[in-house]
Amino acid sequence: MDPTPDTLADTSRKRSNQMLFRAAAAGLLAACLYFSFTTHLQDPVEIGLGLAIMVMAAWPAMRWARADHAHFPAFEIFMLTGISFYAIPMLSGHENVISFTERTITGAALTMLIFQGSANIAFLATRGQPARDPLLTAQLLPQRILMQTQTGLLLNTLYLYFANYTTLIPADWTAAPILHAAFAGLGIICAFIQARLWGEGRLTWTAKVICGINLALQLIFLFSGLYLNGGISLLALFLISYVTASHRLPVLALIVCLPVLAVLHNGKAAMRVLYWRESQDVRLSLSDLPGYFSQWIRLGLRPPTSDDGGKKSLATNLMDRASLFQMLCLTNERIPDPLPYLNGETYMDIPAQIIPRALWPNKPSPHLSNSRLAIYLGLETTESAESVSIAFGFIAEAYTNFGLFGAAMLGALMGWTFKRLALLGLNAAPFSALGLLTILLAAWSFQVELVMATWLISLFQAAVVVIGVPLAIAKFFGWR
Repeated sequence: MDPTPDTLADTSRKRSNQMLFRAAAAGLLAACLYFSFTTHLQDPVEIGLGLAIMVMAAWPAMRWARADHAHFPAFEIFMLTGISFYAIPMLSGHENVISFTERTITGAALTMLIFQGSANIAFLATRGQPARDPLLTAQLLPQRILMQTQTGLLLNTLYLYFANYTTLIPADWTAAPILHAAFAGLGIICAFIQARLWGEGRLTWTAKVICGINLALQLIFLFSGLYLNGGISLLALFLISYVTASHRLPVLALIVCLPVLAVLHNGKAAMRVLYWRESQDVRLSLSDLPGYFSQWIRLGLRPPTSDDGGKKSLATNLMDRASLFQMLCLTNERIPDPLPYLNGETYMDIPAQIIPRALWPNKPSPHLSNSRLAIYLGLETTESAESVSIAFGFIAEAYTNFGLFGAAMLGALMGWTFKRLALLGLNAAPFSALGLLTILLAAWSFQVELVMATWLISLFQAAVVVIGVPLAIAKFFGWR
């Protein structure tokens, strides 16, 4: 009997999964061997702990690829950030890490491993049933609308153009933040859908070219303000959506994108010195962009200089800028001696963020938690904290509040939350309320440098736009 199309598709998917797993395993092994021989750490225990952090971060994603799980890997993506933000900065000998004592570095590594272990255990142990409420599981928009997401991509591209290169949308306009959130949500969802259709082989070559041009223009417009996080998050989500749909690594895209991002990261500081001397508002015209990025690339190709005057590689500099491990070292060094635990002080303002500012004009800012941490740890004064934001990450925040218990509880909470949403969305349409929330969680997985209050409120605001607006449209047109 000849195999059915479904059988052939299932066989092909399993083969792709195995290839993806083998590629990931080979990459992890190569990374572990590389850092084992090149690390600046001297203590074998520290090296072992750094490698353990890397393995613990990669294991959920490798498990997902090998077992062909039905859920979208939001948790697995979230855990992978532990490699770039914690494991690599530790093993590469980040200059702000090796300045701490061996005891402090070991304590920070154990804190991270406790967080990872709790998250993985909670994710594996959590049980539940798929949601049945159509409000959560039904497709918000008809398929014919989803197939027109190229129009949404184009609209977001046009918005970024008008917002950045014209005065038609003033930055101080009252509705500007709402408009920005709406188009940011539209861009995320449309890019995700297009990448998924691409990975499933449902885009024509013409559609792929249009999609690629729009994505490239959006990245250029986002990067031109000298902030890379927004563009990197959009690109990462696009690539992740493609991989989860095709179960193949976009090797060519990675070969092109990673060196470009490394160069831009390396030259960003010098560009900010040139363009932010008088104002942080970089207002360019389209005709300025070729020269602007040419200058950026020239500065980015220069070998970066370390604090002691030595030269560093572009790759090392990129790792430096993605490091949160030194903040974990800092909190382990100062908490609980000489500074006592904060016992939840930085979480106190989270409930207030749910209340709209229109109803409470003077409600606490979500950035207040970040300022409290910076002032408490002696990194900023009360005056400087109003204009400067330091990337702490919510693991260091949890340790500052409750020590190792805080790191363990945060990991368990994240693992349980991701697993519950994954189980609830098993039978949900990809672009239902639950499906869209999962996409947002994957996108927000890259925002690990934020403290919890800022992370939650920004996720909530995006969810209102990305889920609430399509739900309202579906209700208005009677599609539900």
